Amino acid sequence: ATSLQTLTAVPDTFLASMFSGRHELHPDNEGVYFIDRDGTHFRHILNYLRDTSSFKLNPELAVTGTQRAELAVELQYYGLLDRVMPHYAQEQIGISLLKHACAAGTKQALQAAVAQARELVVEMGSTSPWLTNMYQDVRYVITERTVNSAPVWAAEGGERFIFRSVENQLWIGSDDMCAKGAACGWICHTQVNADFLAPTTLPATGWRSLGLHATLESQYASAGGTVTNPWVDVPSMRVTAVHGLADDEPAMAAALRQLATLNEKPRQLCSPRSVTQQQQPAQSPRPPQQLQLYQLLQIEEHQRAIEYRQQ
Repeated sequence: ATSLQTLTAVPDTFLASMFSGRHELHPDNEGVYFIDRDGTHFRHILNYLRDTSSFKLNPELAVTGTQRAELAVELQYYGLLDRVMPHYAQEQIGISLLKHACAAGTKQALQAAVAQARELVVEMGSTSPWLTNMYQDVRYVITERTVNSAPVWAAEGGERFIFRSVENQLWIGSDDMCAKGAACGWICHTQVNADFLAPTTLPATGWRSLGLHATLESQYASAGGTVTNPWVDVPSMRVTAVHGLADDEPAMAAALRQLATLNEKPRQLCSPRSVTQQQQPAQSPRPPQQLQLYQLLQIEEHQRAIEYRQQ
């Protein structure tokens, strides 16, 4: 049994509407109201309604995928999913990424999926006053959308997006810029990385902001920003993972086990002589070209960004 006060504690939900007095209800002979739903997880719903500020799910549900999915269905029905499990949709995206990576079976796919599933929700901003309010301390959530074979994170409100460009750089831009997938946006990281993992894996330095749209006016002037040289370096960017899958979540645990197996070095069943014969001289890595390429393209990117802004 419970009280009317508990059932109507959270407005705009199924139970609050049902017992608002606007509907004619017919209890049975014992005064019980019938709701045609599975009652297995109803206790969690009542416990949340009794104490919305400090309620926490049973820890066992965090690692039991079936129970968690069943509870999500019930919470959705009662209009409480976003309150009790606010990142459930992102968790399902993370699980899907991990399962696809396990099926692919490559080290790169597993590393990327693990990193991304740990960063389902991230918060970004400069560590010192630099960015405009539109880009300072903004939370981005992972989406089902992909651009250039990488997930897209959307800002709360859906007006800005983190995406990978065709040049394998991380950019923040509008919906149109994201859809193009080109090197165009308002903030970017200069590092070129074909094996993109997740936002927090990038160095804190290397971020750049474009013009007064993304940069505070005083900082933009002091950094030497001009019409012909519109990009300025952000001194340091803070990218924090706010929510992600735990390592003991079943899909994550399976991916980590598979990755550990791939990381194990196979034994070499051969003689020292044959090992020596197989050794090859080390090749020096090619010098990075991304910064030079970036400098050549920055004015062109600025013009494209202006065109997008004017549309």
